[in-house]
Amino acid sequence: MTRALACILVTCVLACSGGASNSTCDAVAQTGCAGGQVCETVVGGPSACFAPVLVRGTVADLATAAFLDDARVVALDSNRAPLSTVQVTANNGTADGAYELKLARVARADTTGKPAQASITLRADKQAYQTFPGGLRAALPIDLSGAVLASGSWVVSGPLTALKLTPITGGGTAFIHGTVAAPPSGAGTLIVAEPSPGGAGPQTGFTGVADDAGNYAIFNLDPGKQYVVTAYTKGVNYVPVTTAALVAGDNAVATLALGSGTGAALSGGLIFNNGASSSIHATLVVQSTYVPNLDRGETPPGLTVATDANGYTFSGVPDGKYIVLAPFGLTGDVRDVSGNGNTAAPQVTIQGGAVVGAPPSFKIIPAVDLLTIGGTNVGATPVTVTTATPTFAWQKGNVDSSAATYRILVFDSFGNEAWSHDMAATATDSIPYAGAALQAGMTYQLRILAIKEAIPVPATYTQLSQTEDVAGVFAY
Repeated sequence: MTRALACILVTCVLACSGGASNSTCDAVAQTGCAGGQVCETVVGGPSACFAPVLVRGTVADLATAAFLDDARVVALDSNRAPLSTVQVTANNGTADGAYELKLARVARADTTGKPAQASITLRADKQAYQTFPGGLRAALPIDLSGAVLASGSWVVSGPLTALKLTPITGGGTAFIHGTVAAPPSGAGTLIVAEPSPGGAGPQTGFTGVADDAGNYAIFNLDPGKQYVVTAYTKGVNYVPVTTAALVAGDNAVATLALGSGTGAALSGGLIFNNGASSSIHATLVVQSTYVPNLDRGETPPGLTVATDANGYTFSGVPDGKYIVLAPFGLTGDVRDVSGNGNTAAPQVTIQGGAVVGAPPSFKIIPAVDLLTIGGTNVGATPVTVTTATPTFAWQKGNVDSSAATYRILVFDSFGNEAWSHDMAATATDSIPYAGAALQAGMTYQLRILAIKEAIPVPATYTQLSQTEDVAGVFAY
């Protein structure tokens, strides 16, 4: 009796402390732990049983701040592989928008069980709302080492777990759900639904991601249409599934099964002009998710690579149609979109495990130097403005020294143009926003084009460069 009580007390102390128990366990099979603990590895050490790591937060409407139920939230690691099952925000009649994710495969810093320094991002989807991250809105990394031990769990919460979704006006009322076979690599998968037989125009593809149980859902599809659904990740092909004509509401889709082949090798050139650096990355986005006005789309896991002076090389690219882009960071350089040779958004098709045609090359040039938005210095984090007429400020550099005109463009998070204005170029320029009224809670993209020709700018003009997209994101 005394011995049994002692064992119970030891188990309770370990669970309450979050530290390792002495039990041997299997971190892959998740066996060998009791009392709600999970089997995880210690950095530089063996596996042991620890208190779980939980991510707690809420989902709300970006415009009204009202909490949203029935939103799907999943945690992804730095390679966009899922670290949790999808959790649906509480639907308990209180509209509190709450979720709790139990993370898997979280390395521990030491035997106390505190998570090692590692970052995750969150994705949220809901019918009648734009996916987060999506459009111009990026998911900022959350550092797990900031977890706090509370009631026998390591809890991560804070401003970055309080997600806000942008409502969609006039979106489709149908959605699909299903499962996807796990790739051998254990990486995540991007699932894309495209109108059948192939959509016309930009951004015809709608997306979802699978959680660690393989479950996915894709929202805002059009009733009455059929969709071709497939999954993308590095190193494997999936067998596409064509849906029946959708009905409003939920539509079930069969499991997406693994196909044959391990993907293609894709290499292309980079041309660095006007002093541009070679320290950039290249990424592949699924062509049907590409938004031309935003010059971005969705990238399958594993299809972003570092480049060098010789260009870019991808391996394991699954069959599909892609656009090759430079990912969005603060490198000081941008893709050349002047309209001259090698400046169109490079498109590539992989079919039967081989590249169709010549791999595309593209040019990299220095960016126009954007300084401030609304008086705040720009950087990797979106600027928040509280005035409806924020002032944009920038200055000339070598790449745009011959510019006669600057074209100021502002797009909303959906890629809709909110303002376009041409002004004569000087050494240091600034201008207050004077476009359509900014919407509270909306994220915007400022893009300033340096143009060689004077006002009035001809229909065919020479674009010398533009501002970096990351630097130009602001929220009102």
